Amino acid sequence: PPAEDADAGSEAGEDDPVRIEESDPAPAAPEPAGGAEEPLSPAAQDDRESPEEPEDAEDAEDGAGREGPAEAAPAPDPPKAAAARVDPAARLYEEAADLVLRSSGFYPDQRVEFDPEAAEAEAAGRIESFHRRSYLVEAEAGQVLRAGLEAPSGVWIEVRQNDLAVPSEGGVLQAVEGELPAGGVWRVSVVSSAAETVDYRLAVEVLPAPPVVYLTFDDGPHPVHTPEVLDLLGRYGAQATFFVVGRMVQNFPELTQRIVDEGHTLANHTWNHENLTKLSKAAFDRTIARTQEVLGGRAAACLRPPYGAIDGPGREWAAAHGLDVILWDVSGADWLGFTSEEIAGRVLRGAHDGSVVMLHDGGGDRSRTVRALEPILEGLSERGMRFRPLCGPAGAAAG
Repeated sequence: PPAEDADAGSEAGEDDPVRIEESDPAPAAPEPAGGAEEPLSPAAQDDRESPEEPEDAEDAEDGAGREGPAEAAPAPDPPKAAAARVDPAARLYEEAADLVLRSSGFYPDQRVEFDPEAAEAEAAGRIESFHRRSYLVEAEAGQVLRAGLEAPSGVWIEVRQNDLAVPSEGGVLQAVEGELPAGGVWRVSVVSSAAETVDYRLAVEVLPAPPVVYLTFDDGPHPVHTPEVLDLLGRYGAQATFFVVGRMVQNFPELTQRIVDEGHTLANHTWNHENLTKLSKAAFDRTIARTQEVLGGRAAACLRPPYGAIDGPGREWAAAHGLDVILWDVSGADWLGFTSEEIAGRVLRGAHDGSVVMLHDGGGDRSRTVRALEPILEGLSERGMRFRPLCGPAGAAAG
């Protein structure tokens, strides 16, 4: 078997301290008497993909117009987190907030200052009925914001940035925790519909972004193995990227749509698994464009070349289609006859924060890959890793 993949990476480093930014106060009613607050406390692997040849070779022409040998690319930068919208579970308190806003006063926004060693802060104060007091927290996309409120019923918290929101935790209106879908200034608001002025205590904490792994699956969709992979990913709440072969998409349209419906991304793996370094530009354009066409608006802005084979001209031709070339830095080498235990071991040893893991859901018997996937998901989850799709929508930069 080939040499082992990259050694396990080091733990994610410490995040920079959360930064604070001044904000103009919202239109405000006067500060009520006695309402003063306490101060805030301080290369791709050498492994290649399955050597199976395509069933059809209509585009396997001799390369023309090429310069230089095939090359491998480094793993891509992690993608930006997708924007989250308001959680429907929050509807109750959002409707109540609308009522408050129609008749409420505002206190000036307060800046949340964090102790650089702790990245957390507390504030205590009093809030009148039908009033709102907001605290401004600046953090990076992907960091986890946790806020908790001690207050009587009728007082709750919201965490928002324009039309983005972090949902309440388990429907509890005085506890919010979630990964921030965008960086910048977030408003943590204490909102009251209580019948009288009440005391409250707010605690806000910003945690480092959790480590992320990008699982990718090549050569599908496969009528047997792709559903098995999707079932396992769903069990662990994991999102992945499927680099699909165009003719397989054409053969299994409903299965292809299921991939998208379950929150994963689809990306181009050519029409017939051709070695792109052996194609003329015309043949290259044909296989890529044909696959993009069958994917339609579901296509992500990424291309994974079969066998990991790509060269300088190929990169330029891919860019002309609006596609970034994506390889991997960890491989299960699941086409080489390894057992499921060996496949899982290779991935678990090599994966670290930001790793792109290459596995297969098509192109042959992938039952060993399916059996390896659960221990992979279990092991990486125990290390606190989250699983995210790799590529953004077509027309946008990947990652």
